[in-house]
Amino acid sequence: MQKPVTQEELAFVACESDRFESEKIKWRNELIQQTIEQREREHEHNISVAREEIKKRYEEAERIREEKYKQWQKFCDKLNQQYEKERLRRQKDFQAEQVKWKQEAEKYERRIQAQKQEVINRQLAEDEKKRQALAAIKAQKEAIAADKKKKEEEAIKAAEEKRIAKENEKLEAEKKALNKLSSDEALKEEERYRQCLKLINDKIAKDPQLKQASLESRKTITLVLNTLTNDRMKIIDTASQLDRIFKNVQNSNQRLYYFLLNYTAKGIVNHAEVDVLSNEAAAFPFAHVSVLISTEHPDFMEKFMMARFVKKCPYVLPRYYAKLPNQNINDIKKQMGYKQNEEEDTYYKRMCAILALYCAIMQTVPLIPNRVNPYSMDHAWIWLARLLNLPPRKITPFLLYIFLKVTGTQMLQTFKGQATKIFNVVYKAYVHQPPPEVKALLTSSPAAMSRLKTFLEDASRKGFTEPEGSVPK
Repeated sequence: MQKPVTQEELAFVACESDRFESEKIKWRNELIQQTIEQREREHEHNISVAREEIKKRYEEAERIREEKYKQWQKFCDKLNQQYEKERLRRQKDFQAEQVKWKQEAEKYERRIQAQKQEVINRQLAEDEKKRQALAAIKAQKEAIAADKKKKEEEAIKAAEEKRIAKENEKLEAEKKALNKLSSDEALKEEERYRQCLKLINDKIAKDPQLKQASLESRKTITLVLNTLTNDRMKIIDTASQLDRIFKNVQNSNQRLYYFLLNYTAKGIVNHAEVDVLSNEAAAFPFAHVSVLISTEHPDFMEKFMMARFVKKCPYVLPRYYAKLPNQNINDIKKQMGYKQNEEEDTYYKRMCAILALYCAIMQTVPLIPNRVNPYSMDHAWIWLARLLNLPPRKITPFLLYIFLKVTGTQMLQTFKGQATKIFNVVYKAYVHQPPPEVKALLTSSPAAMSRLKTFLEDASRKGFTEPEGSVPK
């Protein structure tokens, strides 16, 4: 008979069963922990392998990139070398072209200088022949006379060489002024005259006391200018009356003296705008009076007449103007001397009238002996040289015609061969072989160009004729 199970045995079995279950759970947990650790080790191994693989791929990619970069660098270096080689080749070609053109320019300049020197040598040779002929004729005179003549000839030669050198310097200086609106000297003169005019207007012309003090004198000045005619005695009498008026106040009241000089200059220029506009010959009596006054009162021409001339007519310098960007057309017209609402044709005629007076002054020989014109033909030569060295404008043929008509004869008498040369330049530029800028004037100023061409052709055949009215009756 089987022994019955005791309570202790049941408890023991239960305890062992619990212990077994506990050991089973513990074993299972350990197994799970080992599995987890095994998987973590496998995961870390896989990560390590992946990292190694990525590193290898990165290093391979970096190596390929370096190789590509080196290839690109080689290509850039090669391209730069080709560019630098091409740049050096072109620079060398350009320098060679520069040297070539410089040589051509120097060759041309030497040829021009040789031609000039040839003309000078020919002129000197002619002068030498004249001097030798004079020396041969007077060789039989006394030793003192021969020595004196020799000194005079040497002085003439030195003066001639000095004049030729001065003219050459002047021509070189005038070349540099091409393609400008005016020469540097003319611009400086304009600034000086405009400063004079500003000083006159600010300090003298608007002074009411001077106006009151000069009332009778102004009436006399206006009367003698209004009644002036181209009569020798009338001109001298007019100049004498004006001279007396000026000298009466010259020492006692300097400001009143300047006021009257300015009033007279303004009146003469105003007469040019009216009287000379309708009759060019009317310029000569006013020119004679102006010159005679200037011989006794030097400030009259330099400080007052020229200031009035430049204000009314910048072409006495000569001086052109060009419209600047954003500049009002009325402003540029005011600078050019236009009157309010004045038409271009009327303006040109008025400018020519004022220029005719200025030219008449330059060619005037004082009617009273032993007096010297302070604005003589030297200024005419300067004016013509400046004009020819400026690009021609629409008004240029008008100005050139007036200048040559009034001063042409006196220019030839004063400068002789040199005047002939410069007139030949004018003839070539406006008749024989006009450059493109002059040909353009045939369209913009056809009537003026036709008149100038006819005048130059007549002058080349018959010579210049004395302008009407230049010699008082």
